[in-house]
Amino acid sequence: MNRRRFLAGALAGTAISTLDWLRFFRSFGVPGTKKELGIAEAAAAELNATPHFLIYWFQEGGWDGYSMFNPVHTPNDAARIIPAGTLLPVPGWSQHRYRPKNYGTSPLNPPRTSGNITYGYLAEDGLPLFPDMAVVSSHNGNTFHSGGRWEYHYGRYSSSLSGYRHPDERTVMQAFCEAYGTGYLLPHVSWHRWLSDGELSIPSYPEGTGYYEKLGPVHAHTLYGKTPADMRNRLMSLGSIAQGQRGARIRQFTDNLQANFLNEKNGESVRAFSSALTIHRALTGGSAPDINPQTMFNDTTLRSEFGVAATDETTESSSINGNPARSKETPNTNVQALMTYELMTKGLSIGFFIENRGLRMYDTHNDRRTIMNNKGQQDQLNMARKHLWSPLKTLVAKLKATPYGDTGKSYYDFTTIVLASEMGRTITGDVQGILTNAGLSDVQKYDEIMGQDCCQHWRVSSAAFLGGTVRGNTQWGRVGSASLEGIPLMPNGTLDPAYDPDTGLLIPGRLKSTQSFVSDAGHVYSTALYLSGLDPVALRQAGKGRNDRAPMTFIKKP
Repeated sequence: MNRRRFLAGALAGTAISTLDWLRFFRSFGVPGTKKELGIAEAAAAELNATPHFLIYWFQEGGWDGYSMFNPVHTPNDAARIIPAGTLLPVPGWSQHRYRPKNYGTSPLNPPRTSGNITYGYLAEDGLPLFPDMAVVSSHNGNTFHSGGRWEYHYGRYSSSLSGYRHPDERTVMQAFCEAYGTGYLLPHVSWHRWLSDGELSIPSYPEGTGYYEKLGPVHAHTLYGKTPADMRNRLMSLGSIAQGQRGARIRQFTDNLQANFLNEKNGESVRAFSSALTIHRALTGGSAPDINPQTMFNDTTLRSEFGVAATDETTESSSINGNPARSKETPNTNVQALMTYELMTKGLSIGFFIENRGLRMYDTHNDRRTIMNNKGQQDQLNMARKHLWSPLKTLVAKLKATPYGDTGKSYYDFTTIVLASEMGRTITGDVQGILTNAGLSDVQKYDEIMGQDCCQHWRVSSAAFLGGTVRGNTQWGRVGSASLEGIPLMPNGTLDPAYDPDTGLLIPGRLKSTQSFVSDAGHVYSTALYLSGLDPVALRQAGKGRNDRAPMTFIKKP
C-alpha cells in the first residue's frame, strides 16, 4: 500500500471510517498541509454541530409494572387470614390482588402524582427526572424473556428468533449507529450479552441467529463494553491498528484533500477524519492528552460521583433453567454509566445499551402459598434504586453539566435515553380452570391454588424517554383500575374514548377505535430513532431494519 494509491482510488461516495483513517495515519502519518488540515477540521466541526447520542437503559428480568409506571392502587390480599383448605373465600381467589409486603406504607407508598406523571413507589427515586421525562403507561412487553429482550433490540415484525438474520435486519442501535457513527472509533457499545440469558445455547443459536452483532456496516456493529479493564485493553490495542486489510471505501479520496473536505457528499469521511485526527494525536502524545487509555474510567472524582466500588467492576455468572452457568461479562450499571459518560465526552462512542448485571434479577416469581406466608410479594425497590435510578440520575446530571464544544448546549441536549424492561409482572392469579377441573379432589384443587404463580411474566409494562428532544413532564396512557390492562392510545397520544378512563373497560355499546393501539417494543424502537432525528419508515424502506411499528411522535417536543 502506498500513500498516493490510498488517497487517489475510486469508489467515490463511499465513506472512509475513523478506523480506516487511523490505519492510514499509522502507516503514513497525517496527510496534507496545515492549511488543508485546518479546512478539514473546520468542515468537520460544522458537520458535528448537531451530534446525536442514544442510550437504552434496560432492566432485565421484568419489573413490577404496577408499582412502576403502570400504577394501580389495590388492596393487598396477601395479608388476609383465610382458613386452610378454603376453595371459595370472599372475595374469590381470582379477585385477590397481591402487592409487596407493607404496600401502602412508606416507602412502599400507593400511587402518587408529581406534575403530570402518576407513578408507583418503584419510580419514587426517579422524581428529579420527571420534569424531563415522557412516560408511556399503555405499553405491552413480551412474556418470554428472550423474546422480549430480542424485540427491544430489533423491534416488532414477522421474524424467527432462532432463524438466521437477514442483511436488512438491524437492532435499534445498529440502525442509529449506521446513520451517525462513521466519525467515531467505537460507535456502538453494549453491555448486554445475548447468550447470558441462560435459555439460549451456542449449539442452538450459532453465529448469525438470535441477536447478531454484525449487521450493517462495520461502524454499526455491536462492541461489547465488558469491564473497564477490558475497554482499556481494547483502546490500548490501537497501537497495532495498522495491521489488517483496508476496505475499498478508503480509496475514494484524492491528493486534493481541500476539494474533498469541502464536498458535501464526503461529509461522513470529513467527520471521520477529524475524529481520527483527535484520537491519533491523543494516542501518540499529541494535543489531546485527555484520551489516555491507561487512565480512562479511573478518575477518582468520577468514580465517587457514580458511587463505584471495586466489586461493581466484577462480573457474575448464573445457571438458569438447568443451563450451564454463563457470565454477562458485565459490571454494575453505575460502572456502565461512568464508561458511557467518558466514551461520549471523549468523542469515542455514540450508542449504548446499558443492562443490569445480574441474570433475571427482577424475575421475582412467587406462588400463592409463599406470598401469603410472607404477607406480600417480594418488592423490587432496592434493585430499582441501585441499578436504575441512582446511576441514571448521576449520568443525566453529568451530561447536563458538560458543554458540547462551543454549541452553547450540553451533551444531554443531544441525547435520547430509553428506559424499559422486557415485561411486567402479575399481581393476581385466575383459579377458574382449577375450580372447574372435575378430575381433581378438593384437596388437590386447594394445593394447586396455593402453588399457583401469582408473580409471573406479564405483558402489561411501561417505558419512558428522556433527552433533549423529549416532551418532558408528560404521561401517555394508563392502566385500568379494573381491567389491569393498558388503555389503548389514539395516534395523538390521547386515550381511546371507547374505554372508561378509570376502569379501563370498554364502555357499553362502544367499539375499540380502529386507530388506537397499545404500544410495544417496536413503537419504542421507532420512537427512539425519531427522537434522534431519523425517519424510521425511510430506514425500513432503505433496507436498514425491519421494525414495522410507527413512532409515537407525540413524545417529541413541539
